[in-house]
Amino acid sequence: MGKVHKRYCLMRMILILLFAFTLLGCQQNTSGESLDEEDSVLEEPPSGTEAEESEVEEEEGKLLADKPEVTEIKENNEPNRMITTFNGDTQTQMAFNWYTTELFDDAKVWISTSEDLSDASIFDAEATEVTNRYAERTDEGYFIFADVEMDDEENPIKDENGDLMINGFYTDEGKEGSDWTNGSEVGYLELIDVTEYSYKALATDLEPDTKYYYQVGSESGEKSKVGTFETAGESGDEFTFIHYTDTQNAFWNEHVRNEASFGADTIKQALDMTEDVKFVLHTGDLVEIAEVEDEWVDIYSQSEESWLKQPLVVAPGNHDEYTLYADSLVEEKFNEHINVPVTNDNTSGGSYYSFDYNGVHFVVANTNDNKVSEDNPEGKAMGDEQLAWIEEDIKQARENGAKWIILSYHKPLFSKSYHSLQDEDVQKVREEFMQMIDELDVDLALQGHDHVISRTKALSFVSTEENFSNAVIDQAEVVVGEDDVEYYKNPEGTVFVLPNTGGTKAYNDIFSHSLDYIHKVRPKLDWLTQEDVDYYNNLFAFGEQPQKDEAFEESHSNHRDSAVQNFAIYHVDGDELKVEIYQVTGELLEGEDRIVEKVHEFGIVKE
Repeated sequence: MGKVHKRYCLMRMILILLFAFTLLGCQQNTSGESLDEEDSVLEEPPSGTEAEESEVEEEEGKLLADKPEVTEIKENNEPNRMITTFNGDTQTQMAFNWYTTELFDDAKVWISTSEDLSDASIFDAEATEVTNRYAERTDEGYFIFADVEMDDEENPIKDENGDLMINGFYTDEGKEGSDWTNGSEVGYLELIDVTEYSYKALATDLEPDTKYYYQVGSESGEKSKVGTFETAGESGDEFTFIHYTDTQNAFWNEHVRNEASFGADTIKQALDMTEDVKFVLHTGDLVEIAEVEDEWVDIYSQSEESWLKQPLVVAPGNHDEYTLYADSLVEEKFNEHINVPVTNDNTSGGSYYSFDYNGVHFVVANTNDNKVSEDNPEGKAMGDEQLAWIEEDIKQARENGAKWIILSYHKPLFSKSYHSLQDEDVQKVREEFMQMIDELDVDLALQGHDHVISRTKALSFVSTEENFSNAVIDQAEVVVGEDDVEYYKNPEGTVFVLPNTGGTKAYNDIFSHSLDYIHKVRPKLDWLTQEDVDYYNNLFAFGEQPQKDEAFEESHSNHRDSAVQNFAIYHVDGDELKVEIYQVTGELLEGEDRIVEKVHEFGIVKE
């Protein structure tokens, strides 16, 4: 594993906190999937001792001998971390989720067709007590870290009691530079358990194709700001939705290079330029470390203005179940924060579900369903029960008259960066899943995880015996529409789309580079030949990493410092589906004007 802990891109420094055995090689997570250096798991170290000297000189400042006073976590009883989601019939139902510190037994949702919420329908909410873990901070809000003594071989040094030797403490105040943003200077962080309440409510008996206003909260406490949503219309009615992914804000950059602000600005820019958006789809990794509640608070609060304007559809990402140090997962956190259906009682780091909107059938798969079990003995990204459900669900949708099938999930089958061909749990399900996608005539597959722009041509299935990628190009006719956009006409294959990232963490489009480079930055792909790379690249119609970063010279990953984000807009109108990928550039935190430009578009037409 070395000095660099890349699972969270913060743990390059934190390895000083490990026992020697955690410093060796790859580990096994609870899924049975072998973890590489990007996704390795740390054990939480024991508490250490204070430094003997009052101040210890550090390369870029001074360590404090005494730990700064830890401020109490402030109560927040105004409804917060609020999100509106589809859960059931999109013509007549809408779901809500929010938090407070104290319990309010009279929590409700008020819904009206009037902005002043007159004559509102009222729906009760159900509260669940949860334990959320917040980072230790100073009274000014800065995070408190410990620096631990290491020997010449980078093993942590223990005192006579077996405790790690702490050199001193420091905070993130005034920190800057790539060594901090990529996590290599970040030390050990303590978390505080806080009891809070997660509320879920479901509004029913709504009118189709109707704009509603809503508030959540309670009469005995506080109420939220007013939000809006629109119920689905009739089959065939045109509509537009937005897709972005991997906002993935890391707590240690909150005061240095706030990543949640880029995620919030990405969706704001998308909504500002797009009229009448019905919903937003996020293909996973809302946060970096699900266990650290500060990250959920940051992305939800900064995105609140945009998220209040329409429902969100969210696929669970692997980071949405990650813990800070321990070799374990917080599998429940996704569903605590997001009120979506739970199919087959499966909440394995999220859940899988489906819905219809104006006659288009959407399936949201869960690639965190990779825990070794009787249902999934190999630790595939999706277990047999989920795969069987997806197959039956899509078949039923076709029987019900769905013209379009759109599948979304986090871990990609096809992308221009390394995860698509390296993730072991994905490779274990690749052939089976791709064959299912092809046989079920899925039109679009919307992905995340790889932090790079990728759009394939229309692809059909082939067996692994024939090709490692399980794909061959569907030679569908391409026609030019009246809008001068190229459309696939009646394709039999599936188009796979990944719109880079809504955050600041970017991966290089490694397959656009030399074979030596691929092998250098991702040694586990040393089996790839130049012929393999050429074949794989030919599957894509468009793909790149728009950020140009010196870090890519030696690594597949940047320093979490990109000021280039992307999103995609999908417009469905009867027999025609159009996709536009946009790019947002500009140094947001320095006050630069953000520029939005279209970088790619294509369509599908059925006749």
